[in-house]
Amino acid sequence: MKLRPSSSATLLLAALISSGGAALGQSMAPEVVRETTYADSSSNGGSSGPQPGNGATESAESQAALGPVLPENIRLTDSLISLNALTKWGAAHNVRFFGWADGGYTWASTGTGLLEVEPRMNRFGDAWLLNQAAFVVERALNEEEWSWGFRSEFYMGADPALLHPLDGFGPSDNPRFSTDFRQAYFSFHAPILTDGGVDFKLGRQYVPLGYETTMAPYRPLYSLAYVWLYSQNGATTGAIATIHVNPRLDVIGGVTLGVNSLFDFRGRAPCYIARGLYWLDSDKRTKLVGTFYTGPQPIAAAKGHIGKWQTEAELQLIHEVNRRLTLVSETNFGWDNRDPANNHHTSKWYGTYGMTVIHAHRLLDVNSRAEWFRDADGSRIGTRANYGEITTGINFMPTRAVNFRPEVRWDGADNRVFGPTNASHLQRHQWTYAFEMLLKF
Repeated sequence: MKLRPSSSATLLLAALISSGGAALGQSMAPEVVRETTYADSSSNGGSSGPQPGNGATESAESQAALGPVLPENIRLTDSLISLNALTKWGAAHNVRFFGWADGGYTWASTGTGLLEVEPRMNRFGDAWLLNQAAFVVERALNEEEWSWGFRSEFYMGADPALLHPLDGFGPSDNPRFSTDFRQAYFSFHAPILTDGGVDFKLGRQYVPLGYETTMAPYRPLYSLAYVWLYSQNGATTGAIATIHVNPRLDVIGGVTLGVNSLFDFRGRAPCYIARGLYWLDSDKRTKLVGTFYTGPQPIAAAKGHIGKWQTEAELQLIHEVNRRLTLVSETNFGWDNRDPANNHHTSKWYGTYGMTVIHAHRLLDVNSRAEWFRDADGSRIGTRANYGEITTGINFMPTRAVNFRPEVRWDGADNRVFGPTNASHLQRHQWTYAFEMLLKF
C-alpha cells in the first residue's frame, strides 16, 4: 500500500492540502483509546481553537458546536424511546446503550467485484454494502475517584468479515457478512501515582496505534489509509494502562496477545506497546503522539511474511488551527526481522499521510487525506511498490443522528496492483467514487 515520509514532510503535505482550497479538510478519531480529534471537538459542544480577542460577542452561529455528534451523545432515550425498566436500570447504574448502522455504494474505475488492494472498507466495485451495524453497552469510568467500567462492542456486516479473528464469533467464509466483538473489556480507574490517576483496560480492545479507526462514527471518511489496513487495523486482547501524568501528558503501556487476538495467543511471546501523548500548549490545540509497538506478531503481515520479530514506530502531530480547521500528520516506520519470504532478511515498510478537516458549516465538513506508503519488500501488501492515494469527501449532517459522506479517491502505484481479484489484467491507477450513509442511535 503506502509509505510514510518524515514527520516534517507530512506536516508540509497537510499544509499544502489545506491551502489548496476550501475543498480539503479532515481530522479523525483514533480507534485506540478514544482520543478523538475530529469526533470529540463536536461532541463536547465546544470549539477547537481560541475565541476572538477583540472582546466582541460571537453570533449564535459561530458559537454552535461544529462537526459530527458521537453516537453515545445522541441520547435517543431522551426523545424517541420512552423510559422503561432497562433504561431506568442503565441510568441508575451509569450504563449506556447506543449504536450505529453504516453502509454505502462504491464505483471503481478498474471493474466490478472484490477489489485486490484498496480502498477499504468499501472494497467492492459497483456494489452496495452494509459495512457495520454496531451495538454498544458501556459503563464509563469516573476519573475523579476509584471506579470501574466495561465496554462490549458487537458489530455485524462486511467490515467484521474483513477483520474477522481466526477464532472469532460468527461466519468466516462470507466476504460480505460476519459478526465480531470488536471490543469486550473491563476497565477501572485508580486515583494513584499522579493527580490524574491511572486507567486500566483488560480484555479485547483497540490497539493504541494510529490515528484512524475501524468504527465509522469516529472517522471522517468512508475509506481508510493504506497504513491503517496493512500496518495497524488493531484490535487485540491485552492489559493496557494509561497514566495521566499531568494535564498535558499521558503515558500508555501494556502487553498484548498479538494481532487481532480474540482472547487467544498469537506467536511465541507477548507483544509490548508504549505510547506518549503530549499537548504542546495549555489550551490543548496541538498534540504530539509517539508510539512503539513490538513483538513476534503485533500486526498483520502478507501471506508467508511472518518473520521472527516485528516492530513499528509512529509519530503523529495534530494541530487545531482554529475552531474550523484541524491539520493531522502521521508518519510510520516498521520492520520485520528474518522474514521467510524475503530470504530471511529484514523486511521494511514506511510511509506518511496528511489530513485536514474543515468545519465549513455546522451542517457540513470537508475532509481530505493524502498518503504515500512504501512496501519495500512486499511484507505488508504482498507486492513491492510505492503506493499513494488522495481522497476528498464531505460530511453532510442534516440531523445529529444522520451523516452522508460521499467521497472521491484516486489510488496509484508503480506496479500493477489495482482491480478486482478475478481480473485478468491489473492496473497502476484506480478511481473510486463512493457514497456512505451513517445512522447513529
